[in-house]
Amino acid sequence: MEYVLNSLSLDDIYPNEYYIVDIEGNIYYPEEYDYKDEYFKALVDHEVFKKEVKRKKSPHIDLMKKLKLAEHEPYTDSGHLTYLPKGALVLDLLADRSLQVVLALGAMPVKSSILYDLNIDAIKEHAKLFGQRMYKVKSEKRTFVLRYAACFGQFSLLKRHYLTYRDLPLRIFELADSYRYEQRGEISGLARVRRFYMPDLHVLLKDLDEAKKEFLSLYKLIFSEAERYGWTYYSLYNIDSSFLRNEWNFVLGLVKFEGKPVLLHTVEEGKYYWRINVEFTYIDSQMRPLETATIQIDTGNAERFDITYIDKDSTKKYPVIIHTAIHGSLERFLFEFLEEAAKMQIRGEKPQLPVWLSPVQVRIIPVSEKHLSFAIDVAKKIAEAMIRVDVDDRALTVSKKVMEAEREWIPYIVIIGEKEIEKGELTVRIRKTGEIRHLEINKLIDIIDTEIGDMPRRPLYFPMFVSRRPEIT
Repeated sequence: MEYVLNSLSLDDIYPNEYYIVDIEGNIYYPEEYDYKDEYFKALVDHEVFKKEVKRKKSPHIDLMKKLKLAEHEPYTDSGHLTYLPKGALVLDLLADRSLQVVLALGAMPVKSSILYDLNIDAIKEHAKLFGQRMYKVKSEKRTFVLRYAACFGQFSLLKRHYLTYRDLPLRIFELADSYRYEQRGEISGLARVRRFYMPDLHVLLKDLDEAKKEFLSLYKLIFSEAERYGWTYYSLYNIDSSFLRNEWNFVLGLVKFEGKPVLLHTVEEGKYYWRINVEFTYIDSQMRPLETATIQIDTGNAERFDITYIDKDSTKKYPVIIHTAIHGSLERFLFEFLEEAAKMQIRGEKPQLPVWLSPVQVRIIPVSEKHLSFAIDVAKKIAEAMIRVDVDDRALTVSKKVMEAEREWIPYIVIIGEKEIEKGELTVRIRKTGEIRHLEINKLIDIIDTEIGDMPRRPLYFPMFVSRRPEIT
């Protein structure tokens, strides 16, 4: 028997409720919807029905330790991580990507304080939304809060600037060192931490119509970035009930762009500073949803922080502000890559990071000490192409060195012995395909260059020679 859905109308929508909207514009109660996508069902189960997946240690935690990326810091508060050299390199590459994306949009990066005075009305009012999830610091007779995003610093900066309609849209960006006092039982590896890095972009726009156009453009960019890395987002729309009714065609256009149903959560008009706040959710290898990227239209904070611009008619107006974290926090950005690797393991595939993000992209393994000099020359030429390469110069067997390189998920492993020196070709093991190929050095460089493409590049953060690295346990 076919499952029959009963669609609702906008007149049936009330604040503080959840609904599902499909690409045809039909609206349903979550308990009556016919779920055909298990990942979307996982989001609804978590948000609406408060069903929790049986708690297990997230696979990404073991992977971040195995790859020697990050570990918990015993000398500080829970939820604060230390990044080892490989992890620091990966985190910086993710930060570079976030910066690369916003610079292409014309954003202006800034650096602001992490500490803000709770006696200032605008700060106090905004901070109420976060309740107890704040770190507070007392200094003399004043109480400060450690920022939980870049809003305070950027809004204070914008308030002090003279802006006209010609300056808008204005895009301002900061990689914000942020702090949220998450509950101890919620802390989990990279997925939920108390100290994190938020690539925070704010866009000032003249009015709501202009803001909707910018919102749609950024919305598409967020999905484009997810597609680039091979994962799919499922969306939760937190939305002011009046905005939903007045801007239904705009909302439906977003759903149609996604091409799949979204979960809708209505809130009372004027309860928050935003009108629509979209949370893009990643479903991990254990079917647990986690919010990553976000975007919202804010019509309240410009007035709260007294941010104004002079319009064509010389009147002073408050701009509409878009907030977005295109990749979410850097920690959750990395979490997604590690969870994708965990999914590869579940499918019986070799886990890996993208080549651009791999701490070591090429490992050179000389068969014996007499081949070391040639191996070093090869490594230097590869390094000149801004490809991260190291040399395993230890007195171990080739098979042992290869096994260790495999454990580190190194994308390209190059063996150099007599045959390779004589022929001028490298024996290359390619992790992604499982192939062993014989390539000239320039051909190998071309292959890796193509695979990295326009993604960020950085040098090694540790010695080129494996023997010279301290063992970090």
